[in-house]
Amino acid sequence: MFQAIFFGFLYGFILCFTFGPAFFRLIQTSIDNGFKRGVLIALGVTIADSILMFFAVFGTSLLPDLKHFDDVISIVGASLLFILGFISLFKQQSQLVYPTSKFGSFLYYFTSGLFLNLLNPSNYVAVFATSAYLVAKGLTLNERIAFFLFSLIATMIAESLIAFYAQKMKRLLTKKVLRRINQVAGLIFIGSGLMILWKQFGN
Repeated sequence: MFQAIFFGFLYGFILCFTFGPAFFRLIQTSIDNGFKRGVLIALGVTIADSILMFFAVFGTSLLPDLKHFDDVISIVGASLLFILGFISLFKQQSQLVYPTSKFGSFLYYFTSGLFLNLLNPSNYVAVFATSAYLVAKGLTLNERIAFFLFSLIATMIAESLIAFYAQKMKRLLTKKVLRRINQVAGLIFIGSGLMILWKQFGN
C-alpha cells in the first residue's frame, strides 16, 4: 500500500509538468489575475482528473454508449482551445473582463480548468493506460484507489504551488513580457487544438 501511495503522489506531481494546455492556462491566469483564481483553475483540473480516474478504476460501464463520442470530445475540446488561443493572441490589454460576483468568478475559472482537462482526449488515454498498467502489475482495487487518490492530492498541491510562484513573478514582468507570455500561451492553445484534431481525424 505504501508503494501505491508513494508512486501515486509522484505520478500526480510529475503529471502537472507535462506542459499541456491546462498548465499554460494556469500560469496565464495566475499572472494576469492572481493566485486565488489560479487555484480555482487548479481545482477544476483536479476535479476533472478525479472524474476520469473514477471511471478508470471502476470501469466504463457507467459511461453513456454514444456513437462518435471520441469525435465529439475532440471537436469540442479543440474548439475551446482555439477560442482561448485567439483571445490570448489578440487581446489588447493584460486583463479581460471577467465575472465580478464571487460565484460568477468561481464558476468561470473552475469550469475553465475542468473543461480543459475533460475535453482533452490525451488525458483519457493517460489515465486509462495508467489504470490498465496498475491492473497488469497486480495492484488490488484498494491500492489503485490509493494510487489515484494521492495523485489527485499531489496534483492540487503542485498546481497551487505553480499558481503561487507564477503570481509572484508578476512583479518582475513588464507589460511587454506579459503580452509575449499571452501570445505564447495562445499559440500553445491553438497548437494543442490542432494536435487533438490531427490525432483524432488525421489517420
